[in-house]
Order: sequence, then structure tokens, then C-alpha cells
Amino acid sequence: MTESSKIINDIENAIKVCEYDFSHQELIEILKGDDDVKKQICILKIETIESQEEADLLIFHLTEHHGIVRESTAQKLNELIINGKYKKLFQNNYAYDTFLKSINDVNPNICRIIIEALPEIFKNNNDGLNYFLNKLYDRFDFVFDELEKLKRSNWYTKKLFNLYWCLETLAMINAPVDEKMLSTLKKTCAFKEYTIREKSAMVLAFCDNKARESSPQIQKDWEELKESLKDDPNFYVRRYSDKF
Repeated sequence: MTESSKIINDIENAIKVCEYDFSHQELIEILKGDDDVKKQICILKIETIESQEEADLLIFHLTEHHGIVRESTAQKLNELIINGKYKKLFQNNYAYDTFLKSINDVNPNICRIIIEALPEIFKNNNDGLNYFLNKLYDRFDFVFDELEKLKRSNWYTKKLFNLYWCLETLAMINAPVDEKMLSTLKKTCAFKEYTIREKSAMVLAFCDNKARESSPQIQKDWEELKESLKDDPNFYVRRYSDKF
């Protein structure tokens, strides 16, 4: 089969799958198979999660699968979690570890979609938040080390985006303002790349009220970081620093 014939065949199969009215069990069985075209569409057709096993099966498809499957999974998880009815099925260490991987996906849509759902996951869930934050700060340390090694290689920019999405996650999940956050921001506020300073300013803006309840030393250091970005030459940084 030629490449063009394969594409036409995939499109025809996708149309058939879109039009077919699957039962819930049929959708789950397709997820257990290896047809990515079917999976992509059937994931979006899922309306309920009936067990922890089904929740874990869906989470499994968020990483290390074809891009079309990962993005469909991210969209469905976002929908199910923000709905609130099923979020408890995704409040476990397996899910948290997978979410952490997904916020550094090569596809920015997946990063954005998952980050949008995380505040609901960690609402009134301090144990889960603490577990995730420990892993997130470990991820920051890893990325900092990788950036130092890579310097200006072709991989440097890719790692910068890892840092970018980790910072956005930190801003969105209502993280406590503590020494770990402060240590991270002291590094990222000084980055040459404006995208990293922009997300650092986002964290400072989103977490400012919490910083006011921290220790006097943290408050002092926090104010110094805010001051360092107030007159930043880049508009995208200043749009957050204007909210300080």
C-alpha cells in the first residue's frame, strides 16, 4: 500500500468510527487494542468512567503513545476532571506522575490542556498537592541541570519549554510560597530568555497574596524578585508585573 493510499484508508476508517454508536464497553475494549486512529476518536466518545481500572487505562494513554492519542486523552481528561464527578479517580500517585510527564509533552496543546485541569485535581487535596509539588521541584532541578549542560545546543530551546510549562503549572495549582518556590524563582527571574521571565512574573502575580502570609525573610526576597521584573524591557513580562 502506498503512503497516499494508507492516508485515504485511514480517513475512511476514521469516518466510519466517527459515525458508529459504540457502547461504553466497546470503547474501553478499543482502548485496550492498538489501532491509534480508532483510539483517537473513541477516547473523545467516552462519557463516563465506571471503575478505577478504566481511569488508569485512560491515564495510560496520556504519555508514550502517538500524538493524536495523547491529545485526545488530554482533552477527555480535562473534560472529566473539570466536570468534577470523576476527579477522585485521578487523585492518585500514578495519575500525578503521569500528569507531571504530560506538562512537558512536545505538543504544547497537551501541556496547556492538562495544566488547566490540575487546579481541580488539587482543590482540597493537600496530600496530592504536596506529592506533586515535590516531584515538580525535582523536575525543575533536573531541567536546570540539563540546561546548564546543553548551553546553546539545539536541545537547549526544547528544555526551555519544559521550564516554561513547569512555571505555568506552579502558578496555576495554588502552590504554597515557601523556600522551594523562592529558590526556583530566584533562578528563573534572572533568565535571559523572556519567556522564562514571563512565566516567573506569572507565578509572582498569581501567588502574591500567599507571599504576604509567609515569613518576613520570604516576603523581603519576594518583593526583591517583583522589583527585578517591574521595569523588564519585554511587554509579556510587564503584563504580569503590572499586577504586582
